[in-house]
Amino acid sequence: MLRFIALRIFRMILTLLGVIVLTFVLGRLTGDPVALMLPQQATIEDYNRMRAALGLDQPLPVQFARYLEGIARGDLGRSIVMQRPAVDVVAERIPATLALGAPALVLSVVLGVPLGMWSAYRQNKLPDRLIGGLSLAGQALPSFAIGIILILVFSVTLRWTPTFGSDTWRHYILPTITLTLYPLAIIIRLTRSSLLEVLNQPYMRTAMAKGLSAQARTLRHALPNALIPIVTVVGLQVAAIISGAAIVEAVFAWPGLGTLAVASIGGRDYPVIQTIVLLSAAAFGVANLLIDLIYFAIDPRIQTGARA
Repeated sequence: MLRFIALRIFRMILTLLGVIVLTFVLGRLTGDPVALMLPQQATIEDYNRMRAALGLDQPLPVQFARYLEGIARGDLGRSIVMQRPAVDVVAERIPATLALGAPALVLSVVLGVPLGMWSAYRQNKLPDRLIGGLSLAGQALPSFAIGIILILVFSVTLRWTPTFGSDTWRHYILPTITLTLYPLAIIIRLTRSSLLEVLNQPYMRTAMAKGLSAQARTLRHALPNALIPIVTVVGLQVAAIISGAAIVEAVFAWPGLGTLAVASIGGRDYPVIQTIVLLSAAAFGVANLLIDLIYFAIDPRIQTGARA
């Protein structure tokens, strides 16, 4: 068990190192931020002084070595645009992203698993077809289209909700619904397919032959064996929400990590971009580690296989 966790942590560290290298190189291929910061009438001397002040006049290997040294000290650099520590700039946006993403995740799980189970038990009947059609639409429609439609209907036409911002609880309604639909559709379809596969297993027919009720068969045998792929998807959705739903936040002008990432890319604010990407990669790594640990709790046979 401990060896398995240590191996997963080691792999996560290697992944983070790869993300650091790629983000550093690709970010600098987008262009020179000094060109966006100085006016058109600036002289070459002005450019050189600004680049030297920002440390961009050094060769890329030197810049990368300084970046790694800063990471080792817990310093991810200063925002080129805001002239503040990048960690502080990013940390200010995390609560807004979590405040939007956490309810969306809870709703997608609380609604998705029961609806998927109901769809599986009503296979090829009207509830199954309705739920399947709605979940397919939730996966097919892009988030920005759903958000714009909700704004046009509920904000512009009916005037029930605000169009953008995050000042009151009413501002949370439309972006939360928009962010919920896609993971909800995935969880419904995955729960349905996983449960149908389990229900056709021989041990489920044996449990039925022994006289176990449908509820007992579902809770004791079917659901635990169908949970593994569901847990995987839920864990990845946690990481995706932490990394920021850029499209949804942009549509509703939500002050989270997504809008910050878009603005930083446009302004070529390398330190902020690198911090956001590193945070996202770390979130995915931690989520995968937690998923593996939950696997052990759901099915001890996985632990036995890992030891073998």
